[in-house]
Amino acid sequence: MRLEDFVDAPVIDCHAHFRIQKTSEGKLRISDLDRACQDYVKILRGGRLSGMYVTGGDAGLYLKANYPNLFYAGGYVPWSGETDSLPNVNWAKYIATLKNLGFEGIGEMGNKPVLRSKHTPLDSDYYRGFWDACEDLGFPVLCHVADPEEFWDEKLAPEWAKQQRWVYYLDDYPKKEELYKEMENVLDNHPNLKVILCHFYFISANLEKAEEFLSNYKNVGFDLTLGIELMYNISLRRDDWRTFFIKHQNQIFFGTDIATWQTLQEALDRIWLIRNFLESDEEFYTPSTADKLLTRYEKPFIGLKLPKQALWKIYAQNFQKLFGKEPKKIDKELVAKILREKGEKIVAEAIEKTSNP
Repeated sequence: MRLEDFVDAPVIDCHAHFRIQKTSEGKLRISDLDRACQDYVKILRGGRLSGMYVTGGDAGLYLKANYPNLFYAGGYVPWSGETDSLPNVNWAKYIATLKNLGFEGIGEMGNKPVLRSKHTPLDSDYYRGFWDACEDLGFPVLCHVADPEEFWDEKLAPEWAKQQRWVYYLDDYPKKEELYKEMENVLDNHPNLKVILCHFYFISANLEKAEEFLSNYKNVGFDLTLGIELMYNISLRRDDWRTFFIKHQNQIFFGTDIATWQTLQEALDRIWLIRNFLESDEEFYTPSTADKLLTRYEKPFIGLKLPKQALWKIYAQNFQKLFGKEPKKIDKELVAKILREKGEKIVAEAIEKTSNP
């Protein structure tokens, strides 16, 4: 199928990144912010997206200031290997401030593997107040747990993962099961926490485990962001997985992992791959124009051809239940004031300029 042939429905990307490259002097330029903003609008229009939830820290507020009806934004929380960047934090105050700034939730964070010596477990004392505050305030979290299982196996790890140094067999890294256990401990202690687990929780090779997990944790969802092994694994048991998707249609979210380093065509390829997988029953392959992180498999993917009710929920309705039917409007004057106090002068100035075109 072609992009223009897909069902005419609202589609919100729950997982995109808005990271602006700083100059060699470590400075952020308003012109670069503006250029990236325009590029993302082109992606939304070309990809037939009606909205996008971006991870980009305070820069995400610039998107909201420019296009208040298109962009949701996730606030910053350190990954498990970066907790030194936010020491001794008062989580209740911190999360309340993010909410007041206009963020709809927490942008992607989690425990993507780092050396054990640098790793702070998600169920550790450091994060306890964070999970408490998000649960109390109903503030959703986009959380990346572990990585594909083949990244722990030298024989199975794809070449592009080796080049990115996303492989965990050469040194002392936590095992995938340890990282899962951290998340499960968090969920057991926070039954009302709203969490979307990125990349289908890297569980697509184990349908039975995925079934047990989503049945046990009704407050949790999986996003469909590639890792393209997701579609490959699901295609191997296509009919069984199709039944799973229909059964758990309330807990599955559309996402792409679109990022500022990708070309427009690469971003559109990601949208097309996931939509074709959900809407068609075709056999198809990774496009030749797709970005380098999407493995080219010899066997084809096989589309699920889901019913329209499931598509509408996965594409937008599930997201809107967690994050709101429309993006929150920001108070530009208040946001600029708080950002200046934090030292984010360039983003503050950029947002102020959107008030006076």
